[in-house]
Amino acid sequence: MAITIQSNPGKFTPAFNSIIFRISSDNYAQPDFKFVADVYDGSGNLVATQKYQPAVVGSSPIDIDVFRTVQELVAADYCKFNSVVSPNLVINSGGAVASYSVQFGEQYNGVVHANLTSYSGYIFNGSIPNIRFAFFQASDYLNKKFLTTLSRQVVRKRDSAMLSILQSDTTAITGFDVEIFDLAGNSIYTGNIENPLTSLSATNNRLLHVHCGFDYLYAQMGFNSTVYAQAAYYVISTSPGASMRFDLYSLCERFPGVRLYFLNDLGGFDAFNFMLPDRWSQSNEKKVYQRQPLDKRSSYDPTNKRFEATVRSYYTRYVNKVKLTSDYLTDQEAQLLLQLVPSPLVYMEIDATEYGGTGLSLLPVDVKMTDYEVKKTRLDKLFTVEINIEITQPNFRQAV
Repeated sequence: MAITIQSNPGKFTPAFNSIIFRISSDNYAQPDFKFVADVYDGSGNLVATQKYQPAVVGSSPIDIDVFRTVQELVAADYCKFNSVVSPNLVINSGGAVASYSVQFGEQYNGVVHANLTSYSGYIFNGSIPNIRFAFFQASDYLNKKFLTTLSRQVVRKRDSAMLSILQSDTTAITGFDVEIFDLAGNSIYTGNIENPLTSLSATNNRLLHVHCGFDYLYAQMGFNSTVYAQAAYYVISTSPGASMRFDLYSLCERFPGVRLYFLNDLGGFDAFNFMLPDRWSQSNEKKVYQRQPLDKRSSYDPTNKRFEATVRSYYTRYVNKVKLTSDYLTDQEAQLLLQLVPSPLVYMEIDATEYGGTGLSLLPVDVKMTDYEVKKTRLDKLFTVEINIEITQPNFRQAV
């Protein structure tokens, strides 16, 4: 075989990091030699054909990075309320993962020799910081760790919560353990969320979303009202593997609070409640022109008893903005917000009844911050944080 794959990305790799193949060929001295890489999606459709010149020293391998080609195969449309997926507790990827393959060949003497060797793998909707990506091993996450850097978070009982996890294509996850504790740390309930998506051949099953808000678990799992009333925190875990602890917010809610859901760098959606008052503002942009009045003396219309509007607006655009303030933060929550600020997709939970709808809805917003300082309780004691967001639905007014 003329083509050799000397190194390849892991079988599961984030779509928005480098996906590099190092290849070489013993035919590099052929006239007009080029490497050929045909990239296919999981359905066998050709996505792109890429051609590369050999290295200056022909026998040296070259690196081919296909991440810009395959990243379009994933999407971030899987953030949903628990109630939307009811009665399911576990659903599959919803675009968060895709399979792909690359067929490597050669071209020389004007003839393409295709598919001399190939590689297949999976990409998930992650974009891991460079330093952490250098140490990333998919085996650390498959069936073990949830796609978040957190191990603990605070939620209200009524909040939606979702955990995402990569599922191996060789061994399926059988289920997820649920354990509820009272304020003294005593276990008062144990249960299991069965995984119904155990097919090893279905690509969508390579990434699972566990919907695990407390009220939603109460409705679907049916633990008794005494457990519900005494619960102080609960833990979701894989077996064996990592766990996520949800501390139930126990303070009196002086204000309704604003909950943000945001795409993290591993491809999961984290969430955070800003529990202090939110302040709304509006930014306006107008374009106007001046026209001559019918009554050039005073612009007054005595018949209708009004002055004529001589300054006319032909373009008015405005956007709504919100300043959110957190309650006192823990060190881990301060780190969590480090993921929120640069997140490319953020939703704000709104009460749709205020706008003529029903129930809760997710409204996309943009975090308008360029710098964020991570504080620590050891140095800064008690601290809060303010976040400025902008509603990404612009509004337009009438032209006159």
